[in-house]
Amino acid sequence: MPDLQKAKQYAINYLGAELSKSFIYHNLSHTLDVYEAVIRLAKHQGVTDHELMLLKTAALYHDIGLVKGLDDHEKMSVRMVKEVLPGFNYSQEEIEAICGMIRATEIPQTPHCLLEELLCDADLDYLGRDDFFMTASKLHLEWKCMKVKVLSLKEWIQFEMSFLQSHSYFTQAAKDLRDTCKNDNLLELQNVCGES
Repeated sequence: MPDLQKAKQYAINYLGAELSKSFIYHNLSHTLDVYEAVIRLAKHQGVTDHELMLLKTAALYHDIGLVKGLDDHEKMSVRMVKEVLPGFNYSQEEIEAICGMIRATEIPQTPHCLLEELLCDADLDYLGRDDFFMTASKLHLEWKCMKVKVLSLKEWIQFEMSFLQSHSYFTQAAKDLRDTCKNDNLLELQNVCGES
């Protein structure tokens, strides 16, 4: 039986101690936010207890590879999962399912089953929340600090607007819980740009 509590403590301790402070958005708070979001979505969607345990683990480890760097961090997260989770009694089958969920979160997201869809939706849960603008500004600042993509405020708003227009949640749970607010956030961006 996997020891989710010990796996969770390991991920939290590792991210807390090792993750660069340059990650203003992709930090421990984001990981815990995705963890809470995946629980909320999974309960709404009605998954089994075992599936929920796998989802929780995937949420905790989906960005752990960022400790090694931003490029291909999903691949690094998968590598770390394969190294670490056997020590917490996860089976090979469970580890493969978790790795699939993590791989699916790479943008553009490519989920192939319900659990992968749930993690993808949890990873972008903030798009359909009231804290969207505050959270998006953290990502903008992170990109600027890390020289990922330096965009002016106007370019950033255009980027976010385009992302929201092209994005669709995969699961019925996320659509039910987040689509209305996501559409409101898009309208607000359009108002800022005078495109309403």
